[in-house]
Amino acid sequence: MNILKLIIGTAFAQGQNLIPCEDGTLADPTVGCAEAPKAVVGSHSEILGIILKTADAVVMIAVIGSVITLIYGGIVYAMSMGNEDKLKTAKNILFWGVFGLIVTLLAKYIVSAVLLIITQ
Repeated sequence: MNILKLIIGTAFAQGQNLIPCEDGTLADPTVGCAEAPKAVVGSHSEILGIILKTADAVVMIAVIGSVITLIYGGIVYAMSMGNEDKLKTAKNILFWGVFGLIVTLLAKYIVSAVLLIITQ
């Protein structure tokens, strides 16, 4: 994974005339690689880290809930035995389970994108 990041980062750096730093970031060649003081990024980075960890936990719980919903919908579908009302209920459960799973997976990327926009 780190090799892929290095390859992508190097290609991006060449396109933007940036130089890769030892910590994996990219820097302007006129400025060079410099470490930001802890007082400047310390608390800000900690807050963003807490937000990302919280989002990860919420996404994990929601994914587990969606999978449980899909399993339950499958059981209801299998137990319907041709009963139209139970089939309709099972299809509804399965639809909303898939919908919830998609929204949950998109939520992680939305949070990451918003944090990326905020921090730049």
